[in-house]
Amino acid sequence: MNLRLLPWAAMGLLVLFLAVRSVLPTNVVVVPTAATRQETTGGGPAIRLEAVDVRELRNDGSWNRLDADGAVYAYADRTVTAGGVVVFLGEGSPFAGTTVRAPRAGWDLDGKTIRLSEGCRVAQKDGWTGDLSAGTLDLARSVLRVPGPARIDGPGVSVRGKNLAWEWIEGKITMKSTKSLLPPGKVPGRKG
Repeated sequence: MNLRLLPWAAMGLLVLFLAVRSVLPTNVVVVPTAATRQETTGGGPAIRLEAVDVRELRNDGSWNRLDADGAVYAYADRTVTAGGVVVFLGEGSPFAGTTVRAPRAGWDLDGKTIRLSEGCRVAQKDGWTGDLSAGTLDLARSVLRVPGPARIDGPGVSVRGKNLAWEWIEGKITMKSTKSLLPPGKVPGRKG
């Protein structure tokens, strides 16, 4: 073999190796360096996305929006699994202003629910906030349900409990096994 052909032969073997490797089934997927953890769908065909903006348009002209750093759309299951999630509820409506932030979320597009498997932080523009364990946003009924521990803070009050139901359109929050804290400096009607 002529030494001048050796680099060409090596290049040909590299191309052949890459072609065979791309045809073989594998569970390894290259994830962009910006993603902190690979999102998965549990099998089946999927589309991997970087930054996403998913909107659910409603008949009244409002919409719910999910922004994420990285996501996987499983089109057979009609779900979006995402990391670094921010959900904006009721945009374009009078009750807009509720924001949900979560490290991970799974949006079932047919069931109109968003699973928040690692908990979340909720904030409303009127000052109410919540640190919540794993829960589910039911977009069809406009309610956030958290069966585990939850903490809600509002103007002059802090409440801890379990089994939270936060209806963001009606502005109604219910919880079981509650413990309240009224900070001394913020109690309504108290002077000094």
